[in-house]
Amino acid sequence: MKKIILLFFVVFLYTNSNAQLFNKFSIAAGPVFGWNVPSFTDLNNELKKAGMDEFSKSGVFATGGGGFIDIPVIKGLRLGGYGYGFSTSKTTTLISNSKVADFSYSAGLLSIEYSRKLGKRFDWTVGAMVGIGSTNLKLSNFTNSLKEWNINNYLGDTISSGSTASIKSTSYSFIPQAGIGFQATKFLYFKLNAGYLLTVNSKWKLDDIIELNNFPTGIKSDGLMFNLGIYLGLFVD
Repeated sequence: MKKIILLFFVVFLYTNSNAQLFNKFSIAAGPVFGWNVPSFTDLNNELKKAGMDEFSKSGVFATGGGGFIDIPVIKGLRLGGYGYGFSTSKTTTLISNSKVADFSYSAGLLSIEYSRKLGKRFDWTVGAMVGIGSTNLKLSNFTNSLKEWNINNYLGDTISSGSTASIKSTSYSFIPQAGIGFQATKFLYFKLNAGYLLTVNSKWKLDDIIELNNFPTGIKSDGLMFNLGIYLGLFVD
């Protein structure tokens, strides 16, 4: 930790004393809050076949975190790393049973961007993120009697539980994006991004074992995405 602090201090002094050699230097990290709008058309078509309610097409809340560094020797170059994802659930309650669909996406991503200043406090960026993660679909069906506590439901000769199927695919992700940044204080920076998530999925598997044939190719996490990052760090012009 002491070595990292010393490195920051040296870079700060060197950058200020050698402005003709170095461009903007920044290193920061923080949480990211987003809104993703995946296309649920194919997934909703499958849910309707089972008599289930559809997922909303308005989008889902997403969270993550990460950081970036502006490379001072290459003007405008910004590199970063992030973890990001979302999950949503839909429950359909019938007379005797309930059916639940859980859909989620998560990934580790590397980012590369080009940034330019817009006045003293603002900047803009354009670039992309690439990474690998997973898309998950969990389908559950259980009796409504489980909603009311009765110990015999769990200790009887036949347990009234239900069934759950966990289906998963590895997702290779690419996200072109553009953003606007705002330097609120010397150590606090906000960045609003807009992009589009594109994924290529591997073979879908049930319980990470059984490969599924004829799984709908349109069931993906792809779609528009917006996120706001709140970063604390060192920013040197």
